[in-house]
Amino acid sequence: MRIRNGVPSSIRMLILAITVTAVATACGGGGSSASGDTATQSIDRNATLKMAWTLGPNNLDPHQSSNYQVDFNYLSPVYDRLTQAVSGPKIAPMLAESWEFAPDGLSADFKLRTDAKFHDGTPVNAAAVVQSLNRARDPKQARAAGSLALITDVQAPDANTVRVSTSRPAADLPSVLSSTVAAIISPKALDGGIDLSVETAGSGPYVVDQVRRGDRITYKRFDGYWDPEAQKVANLEIAGITDDNARLNAFRSGQIDVMLAKAGQTDDLQTLLKQPQYDMHTYPVSNFYAIQLDIGQEGLKDPRVRQALNYAIDRDGINSALLKNQCAPISQPLAEGVDGHNTSVPAYTYDPAKAKQLLSDAKAPADLKLRMITVAGLSPQQEMATAIQAQLAAVGVGVEIVPLPTADAQVRMGEGNYALLNPRLTFPTPAQTLQTNYLVPLRFPTAPSQEFQDAVNTSLNPNVSDADRTALYSKTSGIASTDAYDVFICGIPTQAAFTDKVVGMDKMGQADFTGILDVRYLGKTS
Repeated sequence: MRIRNGVPSSIRMLILAITVTAVATACGGGGSSASGDTATQSIDRNATLKMAWTLGPNNLDPHQSSNYQVDFNYLSPVYDRLTQAVSGPKIAPMLAESWEFAPDGLSADFKLRTDAKFHDGTPVNAAAVVQSLNRARDPKQARAAGSLALITDVQAPDANTVRVSTSRPAADLPSVLSSTVAAIISPKALDGGIDLSVETAGSGPYVVDQVRRGDRITYKRFDGYWDPEAQKVANLEIAGITDDNARLNAFRSGQIDVMLAKAGQTDDLQTLLKQPQYDMHTYPVSNFYAIQLDIGQEGLKDPRVRQALNYAIDRDGINSALLKNQCAPISQPLAEGVDGHNTSVPAYTYDPAKAKQLLSDAKAPADLKLRMITVAGLSPQQEMATAIQAQLAAVGVGVEIVPLPTADAQVRMGEGNYALLNPRLTFPTPAQTLQTNYLVPLRFPTAPSQEFQDAVNTSLNPNVSDADRTALYSKTSGIASTDAYDVFICGIPTQAAFTDKVVGMDKMGQADFTGILDVRYLGKTS
């Protein structure tokens, strides 16, 4: 196990003994990719489906989301958006039946369906959508407003049309609007001052029945919803079970039907999956662990220094020791299989001698140090941080590990002169992935090269052809790799274990790219 190179014996023992525990964007264990065939099975529309994730529900106001990847799981059954991400991944209609961009790409008209209504009976019309989106993008009313910062205006040309204007050509706009931070909320609730942190006011396929803050939410089917396929079961229960063993035991004992599978559970799950009543679905890799860098930090401005950091990391060793061989090494932001993955850039290998030579060539400071933020108590990042600290020390780079609460970690990173060990966010389109991760100061404090910015911005133009857009994605992914915008570590697959009564596991579109388990379109057989 090459992770031992340069690691003190006490840390080696920790790494060898460690069992990976809770993580929001999880690595899964091995398994098959069966998903259930609804064509040959009878759906029980009176059934209750129970799913377990890793973290419990917190604030129920979608516009106040502090962690999209947590909150989406609990809010998606309740709140519709203009668009939705479905398996592929691709963006599909939701409240908007269709959309069309203006010739300059700076606005899009969304034609609304006419058969949608909020749970309080209010019709979902253009005025309601305008009011909701204006709230969602107002920093005084919405904590997540930054996610919609590209929107400059929202208007209603008529009762069934919403015109969204943007500050730049925005081919990614339909993707941006598929998130629960762009959820459409009943105007009656907004005007009535309902406390949306504890109550819900959506138009989705389910209504909330009971909330146990920090634990679980139960839901009931909303009668008259426009898409019966999105509400195959009568009742839902989504629980946050942080402890891996507790979640696995609940699954094994039949208390839950679907569970997020984690790398630390690989061995136990392989035993369980030998039984015919259990199965596993694996979604494509897109998220990836990285040390997110501030490339403007003193000592890191020379790309050779950042390349040296990449060559100092033993990805195979970390994967083997900490991630049960479920997190394959990665060297660029667009993973293999993602549109725009650059096949011409060489992968970063574990080469401490090359790392030292690059540091010497770049005349890196002898006291170069990363202040590396981790989310306090979150595995496997905290174990990875210890290994990374030792590996970088072996080439002469210091690491100060800075544990912070989830809500503070990214904010502190955005202040500059910090690094952050965490998964990079990924989205339905590579353009949105690249723009959000590298052109937003919160996640990339010092702007990337002008060439990178130009390529990303051009890819966001809806008038660019698909072939040209793919070439632009490839170019930017290659620049991010060659210029070492991150210390790339490994790609994270999302995997979910389920019983043989569950159908629709291959329809959980959000899981294709974010690690989220989207329960819409799941069902149970009788």
